[in-house]
Amino acid sequence: MVKITYTKVSADTCRKNRKFYQSHVRKAFIKWCAYQGYFDEVFTKQEIKQAKKGQLPKDCNIHHKIPLSGSNDLMVNDFCNLTVLHKKTHEQMNRDIISPQLKAIETAPFGTQIEIDVPAFGYVDAMGIREQRAFRDFCRYRKRER
Repeated sequence: MVKITYTKVSADTCRKNRKFYQSHVRKAFIKWCAYQGYFDEVFTKQEIKQAKKGQLPKDCNIHHKIPLSGSNDLMVNDFCNLTVLHKKTHEQMNRDIISPQLKAIETAPFGTQIEIDVPAFGYVDAMGIREQRAFRDFCRYRKRER
């Protein structure tokens, strides 16, 4: 875990951060990861080909280490703040780790800061993606056996 400073921002700031992410950063980050070879041991050749066009497999998505709702700084969309996770890992982390820590400032005014713990991920959580996919494949295999 890594400690970060979370700054509660207005809904308008969060929308602007998200819009910039969607229109400029998302595809560029996926392509960059693909061309850097971060997907080589994780995705199939076809998935890597799609990633080089800016598309992730349906079971993966991008996570902001410092959430879009937690920074006034445009660097919130910097590549070093992003990581590719399996969707289940992302959902579980937000539900079990991030959201409970943010309850402390739900009613606080904008600009309030708190220190929160977030998992330390590289650009791609390769091990987590492989584990989730192996579990999915195992479950499919077991269903076919019955």
